[in-house]
This record gives sequence, C-alpha cells and structure tokens, in this order.
Amino acid sequence: TTHFRSQLHEKIILNKTKNGEYSISLLQIRSEYLRIQAFLSPGKRVSFADTTGGDLVDVREFVTFDSDDEEDSGRWDEELAKCGPAERDTVFHVHPDFEPRSGGELLQVVRAQKVCIEHVGPVEDEPLAFSGLVRVLNVSFHKAVYIRSTMDNWETYFDHPAEYVHGSHDGDTDKFSFKLSFASPYVTHGSRIEFVVRYETTEGDHWDNNSHMNYAVSLLLSYKEELQETDGEQQEVKGILRPPKHYRSVSHH
Repeated sequence: TTHFRSQLHEKIILNKTKNGEYSISLLQIRSEYLRIQAFLSPGKRVSFADTTGGDLVDVREFVTFDSDDEEDSGRWDEELAKCGPAERDTVFHVHPDFEPRSGGELLQVVRAQKVCIEHVGPVEDEPLAFSGLVRVLNVSFHKAVYIRSTMDNWETYFDHPAEYVHGSHDGDTDKFSFKLSFASPYVTHGSRIEFVVRYETTEGDHWDNNSHMNYAVSLLLSYKEELQETDGEQQEVKGILRPPKHYRSVSHH
C-alpha cells in the first residue's frame, strides 16, 4: 500500500515541479486508484494524500428524494400564486353592431326588398351564440331563407339555412329564425361575424345586406369584479377593450 501511494504521490509532485501546476486530472487519479485497488487483496484499503497529508479525492454521495411535507407543498403553492397572474372569470357578450328595423319601417323595407332582419339577440346559456328573426314577404308558397356569414372578413363564408317559424304567417309576411355562433380561433375580443340574408323563392332570390353595409355582431370579453356598494356587495361587469371599427364591406345582390 505504501509503495503505490508513494508512486502516485511522486508522479504528482514531478508534474507540479515541471509545469508549475497540477497537470493530472481527478479522472486520472480515480483511474489510478481503481487500478491499484484491483491488485490489493480483500480487506486491504488504499488512500492517496497530497504533500500536506490530506486526501486527494473527497467522494460524497447524494440521494434524491421527494418531499412529502404538506407544509412545504403549501408554501410552494403560495409562492407560485404570488408570481402568477390572478385568475379572473371571463364573460363573453355578443353585441349587434346595428339597430334592427321595427314597426312601420320594417314592413316598408319588407315590401320593398321582400326580406329584412327583424331581431338579433343573445342565446341563453350560450355566450358565444346569437339568434335572429327574418321577416319575408309572402310572394310564393315555396320559399327558403339562408344566412350567409363570415368570420374572416369574407375570405371564406357559409350559408346557414334558417327555420320557418310556425304560426308566424300574418297574411302578408312570414318569419324565419336562425342561430349563429362564434368558433375558434375567432373567440377573441373584437371578433366579428358579418352576415347577409338570402331569400329564395320561385320568383327569384332576394337579398338583405343592410343597405350594402352588411350586418355584423361583435364578440366582447369582460371580467367580473365585485364592488362594495353602500347597500351591500354587487357584481359589475366591466369591459376591457373597445371593438375594432374598420372592416371591409361586401355587398351581395
């Protein structure tokens, strides 16, 4: 044991004298250590020392473990909560960007162009959807109404069939109902659905495009905030952004 220890010690000293620094690596030392240990009989032990008598290599083992301490876990969650954004309840609103005609004005338009939007509003329990009513002039027994809509400014569009409202016939006009819904990826604040109405009859097709402006409904996102009022706590819905105003108009004949 003494012989091997002196041999390695001498090698390190010579390298230090020649170059002014240790040129042997820990990997070399460990390799030499394993080589010497292989020649030793069982039960013997060898160690290496530097010039001062201290060990050349200090080996320590680290064992990973999972902490089951609930207190530490709770503290970690608290720190994450401090760094992360506060969670808020998102509320969606559909907002028509037009005023539907009503009363005498509605009937006047229906007689003139045979079809007109009468009503548009939100759908209960479906925050991304809205429904509408279309009034048509009864010019033929066989008739159909389609809602042509787009969510990407008329890059693409779809024709949705409207359903006849039973019992709506008043002698001169009939009503049809429809429902449209926002869909991914168009579910961000300010997203819009533009649409026009096509009334198909045996005498030809008739269009309602809101006087060449098209109909549009915007999607608005809000957050619920609880405000302390003098008469108790009251929830208020507060908007965060304003919808964009400039869009391309597409007219249909």
